[in-house]
Amino acid sequence: MLLRVDSKTKLAARVPGERLQKFGLDERGLQDILFHSLDRLLPDDELLLVMQSRRWQEEPDLMAVDKDGRLYIFELKVWESRSENLLQVLRYGQIYGSYTYDDLQRLYAKFDNTGRSLSVVHEARFEVELEEEDFNRAQVFVVMTNGLDFKTREAVQYWREQGLNVRPWVYRVYQGNTDGELLLEVSTFAIKDNPYGDIIEGYYILNTNYRNAPEDHEDMLSRKKAAAYFAPWKHKIERLSKGDVVFLYQSGVGIVAVGTASGQLKKCSYQDNPQYADEEYSMSLRQFKQLKHPKSAASRVFRVSRSEGSPPHSPRG
Repeated sequence: MLLRVDSKTKLAARVPGERLQKFGLDERGLQDILFHSLDRLLPDDELLLVMQSRRWQEEPDLMAVDKDGRLYIFELKVWESRSENLLQVLRYGQIYGSYTYDDLQRLYAKFDNTGRSLSVVHEARFEVELEEEDFNRAQVFVVMTNGLDFKTREAVQYWREQGLNVRPWVYRVYQGNTDGELLLEVSTFAIKDNPYGDIIEGYYILNTNYRNAPEDHEDMLSRKKAAAYFAPWKHKIERLSKGDVVFLYQSGVGIVAVGTASGQLKKCSYQDNPQYADEEYSMSLRQFKQLKHPKSAASRVFRVSRSEGSPPHSPRG
């Protein structure tokens, strides 16, 4: 819900949502926007992408696995009030629900060109070792729908009551301040609550990739930089502006370092391997400090004190 507030009277009025057609935006256009924002919309500490469709073929838009090996099937059908919004993702469930680990591995190999196996990356990401038969024991169906699309949302509710693990991923569209300007509201698809998900713009939490590759973590600390690898995650670095405060987060430990972005984007080969040209995006961090006492994931980032190494203008508690 979006409210328009009169700061003088303190009265609030609900801003009505709009349909895509009003802005001349079709399904493919909105899907393109969403695909370019996946690093913001899918938490990489909860889900591991197995495949991502960009060719609009007869396959799910996204598939991912969680810590327990459950397969998440995403269908970003954004036409409103269409029965196929839900039926399509269920049809994919019939097809991919029977996939073995080897089938998923073949899909993953096409998506991730590092040569690492799905099980190896999964273990590094979630710090848990799964047997091959533990992958895809259960499926979760996710269908994207407009907040105004009550028909699809009613259908989702019905099937959930019947015991089917289907979830809506709701977006809303609003008129901007100028003609043709579109405001798109869509929340991160999260399995659990992320206390850092709504931190004010200008402050960023960046995972050091320790679980996947400890050498990446060490490289960030030793070179005093923020870095991310491979699409779509590397595009996080493009969004950093000069002066933004960046907190480096080590999985399982917490916030380990902090600095301010230089504003100068650097592209290079991942781990100096020419096979992965321009797969590392990085930016040097000024006023860089490692924390003597890392902040746990349960603590508030804004309570990092200046004495522990935060930049002078970092947020305070």
